[in-house]
Amino acid sequence: MRIIVIGSGLAGLTAALRLRDAGHHVDIVTKGWGGLLLSSGTLDVYGWGKDGRPVLDPYAAIADLVAEDPGHPYAAIGVEAVREGIDWLCSTTGLFAKAGNNVLIPTAIGAVRPTAAVQNTMVPSLMEDGKKFLVVGIRQFRDFPAAFIADNLARSPLAKVETRAVTISLAPRKPEADSTGTTFARAFDGTAGLDGPSTRDALIHELRAHVRDGETVLLPAILGFAPDAYQEISAELGVPVGEVPVPPPSIPGRRINDVLIQLCRDKRIDISLNAEVIGFEASGGHVTALQVQRAGRVTTNKVDAVVYAGGGLESGSIQRNSYGEIRERVFDLPLTFLDAEDPETTGVTGSVVVNGKDIFGTGVCVNADMLALDGDAPAYDNLYCAGSVIGGARPWSEKSGEGIALGSAVAATRAILRRD
Repeated sequence: MRIIVIGSGLAGLTAALRLRDAGHHVDIVTKGWGGLLLSSGTLDVYGWGKDGRPVLDPYAAIADLVAEDPGHPYAAIGVEAVREGIDWLCSTTGLFAKAGNNVLIPTAIGAVRPTAAVQNTMVPSLMEDGKKFLVVGIRQFRDFPAAFIADNLARSPLAKVETRAVTISLAPRKPEADSTGTTFARAFDGTAGLDGPSTRDALIHELRAHVRDGETVLLPAILGFAPDAYQEISAELGVPVGEVPVPPPSIPGRRINDVLIQLCRDKRIDISLNAEVIGFEASGGHVTALQVQRAGRVTTNKVDAVVYAGGGLESGSIQRNSYGEIRERVFDLPLTFLDAEDPETTGVTGSVVVNGKDIFGTGVCVNADMLALDGDAPAYDNLYCAGSVIGGARPWSEKSGEGIALGSAVAATRAILRRD
């Protein structure tokens, strides 16, 4: 079959690779790189229960979640598809420690949150009773306030730990006084003309002056795109070293993205970047072609199936116009809306509640095959949805984003392969 995947985030790349491995011709059409570059680089399945407490076993808790909320995407996706998706990504990338029960990971403000899987570089950072942390800030990296983080971690009710903080100086690219995580990662790797060994040695030298016996060093997650830098720094120090996710640009997210993009290239999946689906052709409830705008021209691409993984409101697949009307951009699919948790909720860009509905929970309804629904029936028999274009969840608060993305990609590809 000829399949076009719309979107290059975690859901889109996963669907494309799995369909290509099954022998299908797969192209990706995407306006820009997906949300992995903004992600924390961890894998959230279901982190916070509705009671505000961390969930221990996210897979077991999904059953309770969908029983209480049958409109949640997990009700259609199913727990086994979620588990298969998480396991697939862990084994495919080789970046993650074994996934299972939720673990607790520090954040860049010293809060603690649950997640189902962390990258190998983050394992020493896990919050566990009795640990002693040395939180290390870098003057030239402003997104990791060490003293603030250390104080908050010591106050966390979720784990009893001891903390102290230190701030060091490490300029990856002189004379910069304020460097991004990307610049630091390149410096540790020794790419873009930067001296990797010298940068690593400088960090190790600074840390040796501060580390005490029994402490785990917490650093911002900027220790290179390749594993070599982290492994060398940890080995040379001789103490546990853990990364803590920081605000974008996300180095751990970039690691996942780079692995999946390279696999797409190796498997000859064509990725049309700066391209946009602006229309489609259909016959008898079956999508026959997509109209794709590339470099100022529009082409008509015949398809046997479409995987719609272009994201939600944050990505432009779902749009709100100047009249406050919210619609799906390409196929004009019916949307579902969540009731607002707090009708008075507002954000820095204005209200996020329209007519009592939470617009960030807006998305497409799907069935168990991830087919977009119009009422109780599929809108089209070969239009499959994956990722945050599917509505009915609050992944930012319940911590379910990667579970929904990977689970829906697995469920969609299973359904397509059954048609084959």
